[in-house]
Amino acid sequence: MAKEFHVHPEVIKNRINYLLETGLIRGVKFYADSRFMPWNRYFILTRAGKSSAKEIFDHFPEFPQVERVIFGTLKLPFFADSKVDANVEREFSSISLIASDDSEMKKQLHDLEKTLDHALDFIEIMNDSPHKERLISPSEQLVLNAVMYQNPLSMSINKIARELRVPARTVRRKITKMLDAGVIYEEVSFDTDMAQGVLLPSIIMTGDYQKWLPAINESEFLRDRLLLYKNWSRFSFFIFYAETFSIVDQLIVAARKIDPASMLTYRNGSYNNPHVRYPLPEIEE
Repeated sequence: MAKEFHVHPEVIKNRINYLLETGLIRGVKFYADSRFMPWNRYFILTRAGKSSAKEIFDHFPEFPQVERVIFGTLKLPFFADSKVDANVEREFSSISLIASDDSEMKKQLHDLEKTLDHALDFIEIMNDSPHKERLISPSEQLVLNAVMYQNPLSMSINKIARELRVPARTVRRKITKMLDAGVIYEEVSFDTDMAQGVLLPSIIMTGDYQKWLPAINESEFLRDRLLLYKNWSRFSFFIFYAETFSIVDQLIVAARKIDPASMLTYRNGSYNNPHVRYPLPEIEE
């Protein structure tokens, strides 16, 4: 980054620390691509909003299989039907849930609804990993599990090596291999309420971000305002910055020229479960 911006590395480090201290960047977390895992990640999309997400947040210790909850508003055209104006904003929330299969996932949802004492208004249940790649080995999964509970900004390979009782060079080699293969990835979490004097809207499109990124980069207006992009089940998120709501409107107009089904959200957030537990592999004696 320092090379790209032609500044000293300490400038970048100080700026990142400032963004973390002010809370604009809530954190950086490791995630595992479930296509390589013996377990599945499900995204349960509901019509409930932030209040429902906060309810689940309050019960995080009781549900270590719930990885996180995302909430926000959607505008166009996901909730549209013959009786609803497609321009009306609707609240949504999504539960990221870890389970071995569909039956376990359904049981976990039943238990969650029982604890909340009300039904969740489901729109869609999406398996994030219907097509598996090469599953990682049990020894790789042990390293991966240890990495998942580490802060990417302060991860200690030596600490992981001591916990697993294996050489640090072995841990480093396995981590490098999994990072290069995309098995492990880092994700930045923003607190959009902390962005003073600027809006951080997201454009949501169906499909992998690699499908849309070339066209977005061809638009100078979109390219210059693009901050971050990531995949979320069968959708891709492109996060932009805008000074005014009129710029937000221009963003969705420009995005809809690329994908007419584009959706817009600019009041969103997430709760990450600090009690989440990923299944450990069975090691043969």
